[in-house]
Amino acid sequence: MNILEDLQYAVIGKFSYGWPELEELRTTLPHQCNIKGECKIGFLRNWHILIRLDQHTDFINLMSKSIYYIMAKDGYSYSMRPLIYNAKFKVDEETTKAMA
Repeated sequence: MNILEDLQYAVIGKFSYGWPELEELRTTLPHQCNIKGECKIGFLRNWHILIRLDQHTDFINLMSKSIYYIMAKDGYSYSMRPLIYNAKFKVDEETTKAMA
């Protein structure tokens, strides 16, 4: 199901204290998170963005760190935690992360 919806390598980025504008995220996040393939970014819900990757290695590399500090043009550093996306993802619950 996730393959058909282009969500096979989907990651949710959770921002705790605000986030940069969406257009700025689309340009800075792939560079700062060392994403080599195609990366589509959109808002999901309240403090969450949906990051769709097309390469397995980018997915593994993005999920390998527990937190990223995204430096914005306004000079602020926004903390983003990557979470694994699945169909049962709930915004109001903290999800644990385990990769095998």
